[in-house]
Amino acid sequence: MNVTLLIRRIVLILLVFVCLFLCTVRLITMQIVEGDEYLAQTEISYTASQEIIATRGQIFDSAGRLMTTNRPVYRVILQKAFLPADSRNDILLKAVNVLSSGGEEWNDSAPISYTEPFEFTESDPDILRDFKSRIIVNADATPDNCVSALAKKYGIDTDQYTRAEIRLIGGVRYEMEKRDFSYENRFVLADDVSVETVIRIKELGMKLPGVDTVEESTREYVITDSAPHVLGAVGAISPEEYAALKSDGYGYNDTIGKYGTEKAMESVLRGTNGVRTIVRDQNGAAISDAITKEVTAGSSVRITIDTEEQRTLQEILANHINWLNNTADRGNDCDAGAVVVLDAKTGAVLGMANYPTYDLKQSVEDYASVLAIEGSPMLNRCTGGLYRPGSAFKTITAADGLINGLIDRSTRCTCTGVYTYYSDYHPKCTGYHLGYDVVNCLKWSCNIFFYDLGRRLGIGELDSFAAKFGYGTDLGLEIGGLSGQMSSPELYEKLRGEPWDNGNTLQAAIGQLDTMVTPLHLAVQAMTLANDGVRYKPYVIDSVWDYDMNGMLYRTEPQIAGTIENRNDAFGIVREGMIAVSTLVNWPTGSAKWNFDGLPYSVAIKTGTPESGSPGVYNSTVMGYYPAEDPQIAFGVVLEKGEYSRYMVRNIIDCFIYHDYQADIDENGIIVSPWKRR
Repeated sequence: MNVTLLIRRIVLILLVFVCLFLCTVRLITMQIVEGDEYLAQTEISYTASQEIIATRGQIFDSAGRLMTTNRPVYRVILQKAFLPADSRNDILLKAVNVLSSGGEEWNDSAPISYTEPFEFTESDPDILRDFKSRIIVNADATPDNCVSALAKKYGIDTDQYTRAEIRLIGGVRYEMEKRDFSYENRFVLADDVSVETVIRIKELGMKLPGVDTVEESTREYVITDSAPHVLGAVGAISPEEYAALKSDGYGYNDTIGKYGTEKAMESVLRGTNGVRTIVRDQNGAAISDAITKEVTAGSSVRITIDTEEQRTLQEILANHINWLNNTADRGNDCDAGAVVVLDAKTGAVLGMANYPTYDLKQSVEDYASVLAIEGSPMLNRCTGGLYRPGSAFKTITAADGLINGLIDRSTRCTCTGVYTYYSDYHPKCTGYHLGYDVVNCLKWSCNIFFYDLGRRLGIGELDSFAAKFGYGTDLGLEIGGLSGQMSSPELYEKLRGEPWDNGNTLQAAIGQLDTMVTPLHLAVQAMTLANDGVRYKPYVIDSVWDYDMNGMLYRTEPQIAGTIENRNDAFGIVREGMIAVSTLVNWPTGSAKWNFDGLPYSVAIKTGTPESGSPGVYNSTVMGYYPAEDPQIAFGVVLEKGEYSRYMVRNIIDCFIYHDYQADIDENGIIVSPWKRR
């Protein structure tokens, strides 16, 4: 063997032995000499799971316009696993001081001013009562008493902190308790803070254990003036909602849909939150930081309403009320109304206008200012306003009588102005219609004809038949709505404590008494008539997509809610009567056919002037569909204390069928006539 090669091998072997020896010595040192120190470092580590909030799905209109989206924001959060209990108050004060110096706001709902002399900042007795109960003071406790109670409850050293500092710390601790701050539930100390504040919090990280910043998203409303009631809004989860939804993974700092589409599609829009698991050592330094559960963005939603058509419908309603208030000969006290327009062949909501209305952005930024507006603009009268239908109900009574064979196309009326069937009850008509058939009785809205038909049908039959049109039922709209009610002996006795009498059946037959419906019910009634007895379930959610609208997950399919057998051509005859209503001439404006001239197809409508509930005050209703021969839209309108709702029909047709609505407005912004003169 070569001597040089042998020497090299010996040297290499010696080097290996030396390395092994040194490693062994170091290992012994680590395990025996320094073992306790490394064990302590291993044991003193903190693990916390930080929820990653899913980006909420977006909302689009039927034309694909973005209505609601998300904006990235920075939030300052507290995590209990990293927040030392013995120095918690000091850390909170430092964090609040950072926020204050940066001009930020923080979550603190304790109703006491921040500086001495302390004062209550809330006058609502329920809020004050709840606050005092939580901090365990008497009902007559002063603001200064409450600050002292905060110090006692949360262990705030009165020798270490000033009274103002005690108020700051106590307010945050109070909010943390209200929001169920725990190892599983983080606390959002501040929302939507600046980048400068984030940098400052990061710089002070070692002095602020348990305080962190995260980048998440907040709701942003892009189209705020079109269909706000349908779109809806999100808000902080309430204690009651949290209690009900905690098991579904909701936290006290979550936002949730409060009404409208935001609420109806909460489970779809919300998405699935992820989890970030962080391990920190005793000095607060991160040992590991990993995503242990992936976050999934919420799905996006497309509604059935076109925002431009909706704006026009809103303008039509507002202009009509403007005209009533300033120019019309009647209905000058009208101060509210609602219009619903449906796709007659599917039940899709095409428009849902309210007056007064509101701007969604204003309601989110300054809710109190919207509440202060007269007329309850946030009430969705289309689904939540209850009104008597009045003579619009006569189409139901007529269809019932025709289907059951009590009348036919040639049945004549014996109207002489007064109904004399009962000896003790003689209700009147608006005119004399002796010899009129059902078509003309619908045209001229003869009360006597429908009093007698209602008597012969009986209230039980009227009730059950009206229910087939959706009266007194939940129509199933995704964003909810009132069921309304149909007059009945049971309801009458419940409301008044009196037994039903024969005269009540007569009033029920013409849409008065206790019958109450929403404008949506009127539109559904019109749609059912348009489809010869087929009633579709109304819907406002067109489809659900992935977040970026690249792929549709599912679409709402038209659903038949009920079917009425069309015997004896009942719906065809009622249609004749509704078309006849649209041909009336010489009404107060002198406009023939209510300006339906020039339309290529017939219009089918029925009007009503029902009692509003106040003596001598009436509402105005109209429902119908167009074209009468092949219905495309169905609509329902109510004007509170208004008149001439029928004049809006041409404008609705122009908006949704011909897309050429133009208001007739003078140089002072006053509506000269309900429609653009042609």
